[in-house]
Amino acid sequence: MTASMRICILGATGLVGRETIELAQRAWPTAELALFASRDQTLELAGRTWPVSAAAALEGDAAPRGDLAFVALDDEHSKRYVPRLLELGYRVVDKSNTYRADPQVPLVVAGVNARLVDPSVRLVANPNCTTIPFALACGPIATRFGLRSATVSTYQAISGAGIAPLDEFLTDAARGYAAPDRLGRPFASDRYAGNTVPHNGKTDESGFSAEERKLTFESRKILDLPDLAISAQCCRVPVAVGHYINAWITVGQSATAHQLEALLGDERLAPYLRLVRGTAGDGLSALTCLTERDRAFVGRLRADPRNADDRSFCATIIGDNLRLGAATNAVRVASRWFTSADPDLQSPYP
Repeated sequence: MTASMRICILGATGLVGRETIELAQRAWPTAELALFASRDQTLELAGRTWPVSAAAALEGDAAPRGDLAFVALDDEHSKRYVPRLLELGYRVVDKSNTYRADPQVPLVVAGVNARLVDPSVRLVANPNCTTIPFALACGPIATRFGLRSATVSTYQAISGAGIAPLDEFLTDAARGYAAPDRLGRPFASDRYAGNTVPHNGKTDESGFSAEERKLTFESRKILDLPDLAISAQCCRVPVAVGHYINAWITVGQSATAHQLEALLGDERLAPYLRLVRGTAGDGLSALTCLTERDRAFVGRLRADPRNADDRSFCATIIGDNLRLGAATNAVRVASRWFTSADPDLQSPYP
């Protein structure tokens, strides 16, 4: 890439935006970064001071045109700014829920269905932070053995809620754990610290939350399995970063846990995945993902004891929700348009 390449990062001061800045520098080190957030400000990041402009500046006649944009905003603001960025000539990867259900917009996990991103595509939706590691683990299985059903339980880190809830959690945790109470009574039952709570925002008449509906719908779309029998339950746990997923899957052909391990341990067939062998799960914790933030980890692969036909298995999947589950996937998706200088951030499919 040349220095004339301009990358817009909208939502730059948030947790995912900050990670996107670091990754964009790895992928396109000579590009110009134009950072936007809710207001004019400066951002201190990794020893460097970045000027950040108010997003409203994108709406004026003097708005900068460019090549690539990453949008890390809520749904309302994505609806407002993504069309404008497209008008300004950017190719856009949107990280909100706004376009994921749009049949005209590819919903892409790099390493699973990146083939959908070709030169004719100008807007791609980035999936939810639990869907990405789940799809990375189940995509190769679906291709090799077929995938008939999945039951998923997620244990999601507080950082997925944003920078303000994360800082509040850290403050509450420091205060609560300082108290010598073995029952945890210093913690509030409706807050995150020292607690496990339902991820129940926007629960609809079906009884399932928005997070649960996202995992169900997005997995079907990404894996191109519209009839996949999938159900999910999601909760928040008192962890800063690192989503933890337990999955019970049923495949289409008879298989063994050893065959699944062999498949998921082959990075040519299962990109961006790190297999942890053994059924005990040693070395497979929520924070394991911080050792390799741009990989999903999968382990505890074993036959489901209810299995009668060698088709049902249990597995644990983890991933860094800020990196692999958001910023890293977005950058890898964009590498389909603009070749990454860092091979680890380049989508493997031609």
